[in-house]
Amino acid sequence: MPAKFAMVITHASTPPAPRGGDSGAAEMAARIASGPGFWTDWLAELDRQGLLEELLAADVIARALREAPPGHKYDRVLTAKMTVICVLVACLFPGAGYDTVLATAFGLPGPHLRPGTEVPTGAAFSQARRLLGEQVMKKIFELDAAAADADLGIGLLWKGLEVTAIDGTTMELARNGVLEDGFGTPAAGARPLLRVTAHVRTATFRWIGAAIGGYHDGENALADQLEDSFTPGILNLADRGFFSMHRWIRFSGTGADLAWRVKNGAKSVPLKTLETLPDGSELVMLHESDGMRARRRKEAGDLRAARLPDTIARLVTFTVTATTRSGRTKTTRMRVLTTLLDHEQYPAREIAVLYSERWQIEAGHRWHRSSCAAFSWLCSLFLAGFLFLFWRCPSGAVVVAGRACPAFA
Repeated sequence: MPAKFAMVITHASTPPAPRGGDSGAAEMAARIASGPGFWTDWLAELDRQGLLEELLAADVIARALREAPPGHKYDRVLTAKMTVICVLVACLFPGAGYDTVLATAFGLPGPHLRPGTEVPTGAAFSQARRLLGEQVMKKIFELDAAAADADLGIGLLWKGLEVTAIDGTTMELARNGVLEDGFGTPAAGARPLLRVTAHVRTATFRWIGAAIGGYHDGENALADQLEDSFTPGILNLADRGFFSMHRWIRFSGTGADLAWRVKNGAKSVPLKTLETLPDGSELVMLHESDGMRARRRKEAGDLRAARLPDTIARLVTFTVTATTRSGRTKTTRMRVLTTLLDHEQYPAREIAVLYSERWQIEAGHRWHRSSCAAFSWLCSLFLAGFLFLFWRCPSGAVVVAGRACPAFA
């Protein structure tokens, strides 16, 4: 654990720090209890805000409470802000009950509590959650997700662009009739599954946006809901299943750059080569065929939809050779369609290497599904995703780390 996130933990045999006016003795006791290297001035700085607030973008909780005010004025201890912090702790420690969550939250550095303040009961927290409502948690996700990695000093840009990826996954929920009806199951007797398509920063796994639906909802339909999360300055990577000419035009129209893998079949992508560039990539024209337009009209329910405009893009083709565990060599032909038309500024070789970053979202989803979060810096990278899932789940379940935990009620 990085030193910045080390907390002073008093051993059971250590006498408690003196109370009252002897502040020097209290400070010395705390330093002795913390051990060598653990007492630093950062704890004093956290008096301004709590540890969980440090893991979010600046002033996110306070802004969310101002912009999406709850009907929460429950008591002087379990305030709206403290309820939010308890909810975050519950997301980070999904296996813990309410008593453990409350003890952990009220034991964090930062909260301004009067000496002798008692930790609230689980029943009080349950009522406080109902009073808080969902809008505050939604706003926290939106505010934190809007902060770019570069603005937080934790990410790197590729040629001035923030690299992101979209992909989908499923998450298992608890056996519950309400969840089964709401999300669906893959087979009779199986647990219900939700499907989520996420827009994620590849450098840190921080979520920008997510669309959640039932098991039988398609990834592409959910991806269409993420259009607003695409902005200028983003370079988005996507697997071959996400390409359609209509989606390409809409998403690139936001000002974001795209580098999407496309299928290898001759009829899978409606393109015509205009020019072969010096680096081996091709300048191509995308043209919607009659068959594609008919299919789009049928899907949209608009039999008079006009043909999509011809669009210029660049096609980068390369091969990837890998050795399997059994020792077999496998070569795959990859085609990546991109809006980055300048072959001198964005050479084909560099785009091919960059595309491997798309697998970061796969790694993130795999971690998300298989691991419960521990309280570490890594948690903050997934925190936006936890918040979004917590907000969107129906009453009665909290989805964290890829599975649903019964609601703490």
